[in-house]
Amino acid sequence: MDAQAFVSLGQVFPSAMTGNTALFGLALGQGHMIAASRPFAAFAGFLAGAAAAAATVDLRLGKLPWTRAVCCLLALEACLLGAFGLFVARPMAGVGLYGLIVLAASGMGIQSVAARLAGRPGITTVVFTSTLTSIVTSATEAMLRPTHALPFATKRQIGMFLVYGAGAAISGLLASRAASIAFLPFAAVIGAACFHWAADQSAGHL
Repeated sequence: MDAQAFVSLGQVFPSAMTGNTALFGLALGQGHMIAASRPFAAFAGFLAGAAAAAATVDLRLGKLPWTRAVCCLLALEACLLGAFGLFVARPMAGVGLYGLIVLAASGMGIQSVAARLAGRPGITTVVFTSTLTSIVTSATEAMLRPTHALPFATKRQIGMFLVYGAGAAISGLLASRAASIAFLPFAAVIGAACFHWAADQSAGHL
């Protein structure tokens, strides 16, 4: 989503709010108000998505098993990313462009709450600076120990980071064919929802 939106939506990041804040401040400082409005829209969309997801968990999903709650949030995210995929391949400007930015960022905001709800230690799907810090710290500690063994959580973090990088590389390879990659984020979220549904079913909650 970050790579695709950066190429297709005027250089914004749906999930990387640190990057959007920097882009917003840079454009604002240079007096480029239109350029500043795009990262601002992404920032607002992310906040709206995260707030909506948090409210949904608190008001509707709080008493459900976490696997089912995560599945519900991913289904909501999939709806937004499906709408995004339908329209992103078409040339967009004005209100349409900002609508796509908000759709993408709102979906990533929901995903951030879903990942937090899943409760995997050290795992995030939207922020990787802190994840890299954790990886480097654990790897350094492992090298200084006699066994040189990485904790499982660190191996999982490395895997997540590699998957994120691979997704960006695929988007770069297919950047000239936006329609070919428009539904990849949607498909990934549907896959994640299916995994959580299966986990919920195997736990006897359905």
